[in-house]
Amino acid sequence: MTPQMGAILGYILEHTYTTPALVELTVTPDGHLVGRSGGEGGLGQTVHMGSESDLRANLRRLGIAAGLDEAEWSAFEERVRVRLGILLGG
Repeated sequence: MTPQMGAILGYILEHTYTTPALVELTVTPDGHLVGRSGGEGGLGQTVHMGSESDLRANLRRLGIAAGLDEAEWSAFEERVRVRLGILLGG
């Protein structure tokens, strides 16, 4: 997994996997993913992190690779919906 994907997953799961960690992650109305890291003095820079469609596909693949069962997948989907406002489907 890339450090960027680790930061995204950390944000979704509310766990720190990278330094700096993401403190904000937003899906824009036009389908882009924008993140902001936390730094020592507060908030870091806002960075374009890819597209919503790519993120959705990568999160599905991650769930498959992790071998999530039906209940775990449902909980993961709900977490993504709550934290990012997107539906994974599948």
